Formats: sequence, structure tokens, C-alpha cells
Amino acid sequence: MGPGIYNIPVKAHDGTGNSGVSLYDALYYDAALGGLNKNSAGVFFGYALETVVSGSTTTIDVFMSNIQLPLGFVTNALISDDAVKQTKLDRDYTFEEFESNPVAQLLGGGVPTGATGTTNSLAFEDNHFEYFILGAGQTLLAPTIAADGLLASLDLTNNEGVEYSQGITARSRAAFVIGTSPAFFLKVGLKVADVSGSDICAVGFRKTAAYAATFADYTDKATLNKIAGDIKIETALNNDADVTTDTTDNWADGEAHTLTVKVSAAGVVTYEIDDAAPTATAAFTFDTGDVVVPFFHLLHDATTPGAVHIQSWECGLQ
Repeated sequence: MGPGIYNIPVKAHDGTGNSGVSLYDALYYDAALGGLNKNSAGVFFGYALETVVSGSTTTIDVFMSNIQLPLGFVTNALISDDAVKQTKLDRDYTFEEFESNPVAQLLGGGVPTGATGTTNSLAFEDNHFEYFILGAGQTLLAPTIAADGLLASLDLTNNEGVEYSQGITARSRAAFVIGTSPAFFLKVGLKVADVSGSDICAVGFRKTAAYAATFADYTDKATLNKIAGDIKIETALNNDADVTTDTTDNWADGEAHTLTVKVSAAGVVTYEIDDAAPTATAAFTFDTGDVVVPFFHLLHDATTPGAVHIQSWECGLQ
């Protein structure tokens, strides 16, 4: 093993008694205590990047270093807070700019299909997505890379569309638990050829559940939804009717924008359009214990449906 970050069991003990492990605590190897701990009489190993409750043994991320630094120096010079957050986030963090064509297949195996209600799989170089077929079915079976990003809109037909996600169960890489997970976010860049061409063009989080053919059937959700040229906030809580709030910000034909939905550890939702707060907003909070996943839901309108490209997708801890 060389210097780096490893996921290793650590015992919260200092050689004389139980002692909780805090972020950046120096850790030592002590065979008598069964591995890594805080006993400075042992062999120096590295620094804790997570905490361990006093008396417990927990597998955490540890920065293995071949140099022991003076107390306090590690927090300022070895690893920044942002670096620690990113390290802990690597398993949950997604950044995709759609630079190469994906491998598409029917979820579970086989040729992808455009049949109504079908879920297909997209494998990129680093990330995996699912897409669910909405409406009467698609003749275009899979999205492809184009000059403006991932051509996500498939058939440009009224009342047809597609929903993209990273998985819809609690085991999804991008699933977060309200009240347990730290604050998290989804940021999606979209380019829309004709803003009149969609009934729904929504980015945000929804409670884990099977894919729904109708957007309103998602019982708990918080989204930024481009309806025609208006960017609106659309939410639902505990199966109540959807609540729609006009941000008064607009989207014109051919424009590209980023839509960001942020959720605090307590479930409080805030929004950004091109990295700035919307002109008008609405309060919304997910219930504690809800497991939510990111999604993009697109349904075409009868009026001149046009191409919609996903230019970027970023999701993880704030």
C-alpha cells in the first residue's frame, strides 16, 4: 500500500480507553487492538476522513500518509474540506457531459425497445442511466450524441416522451435519504430547439417509485419545469395535487440553460437557473425518511415539438 485513500476498519480507542475518532485524527497501527486506532504508541498510518463513535469499530475512509505532520497542519495544508467532501462523494457523485455514444440495451438485457412503458439502459464511459418510454411508443429506440449534446428527445410526437434517471430504487448510486444524507443537488444543462414543443420538461428529485406514465402521478417531487417558454417550479407532497409556481424567468427557442435543484439535509428545496436564484420561488420540504432520486421527465406537445439535448448532468453532495 502506498499513500492514498483507503476504506479501512478503525477502532475508536486510544490505547488506554475508548476515545471517539474525529475528522483528521492521526491513526496508528496497533496489533494488540486489532488494527487502526488512536494509540500513538503504535505505528503511524494516516488520518481519519470520517468519524467513529467512541468504543466502536467502523470502516471509514482513511488517508494513508508516509509523513506525520504537526497537529493542526493536516486540516490546513494536507486536504481541504472540499477535497474531503469530494472523496466521500466519489461513490455517489455523477458528472456526465455526453461526449461519446452510449451502449443502449433493454433493462435486463437484449435490444432496446421503444414500446410504451419500457425501461432501457444507457452505459457511458463512466456513468449509467436508465430511460423510460412515455406515450404511444418510440420509433427512435435510443438517444445518440449530437453536436449539442445527448439528443434526448427521441420521436418528436405529441404526447410521447421519455424519462431519464440514474435508477429509481433506494440502491441507486444517486439515491439520497432525507434526514440522513448530507445536502445534495442535481444540475442539468439543456438546450431546447422549440420551447413550445413540450408539455413537461422537468428536472429535479422524486421519491423512489416505479416509473409513472403520467408526471402528476409522482406523489412527492420537486422540479424546475419548462412549460412552453416559462420556467416553473412544480412540486407535490404526500400525493397532494401538484403545485405550480411561475418563476417569471423565461426560456427562448434555441437557448441552453442549466437547471439546478438543491436539497438540504433536512429536505428543504431551493432552485437555481444558470447558477442564480429564480426571480420568484416557492417553499417546499421533503418529508424526513423519504428516499429520493434525480430525474428528467420530457413529454412533447402538439405545437412544433423540437429537439431537446442534455448537455450535462451533475449530481451529488453540495
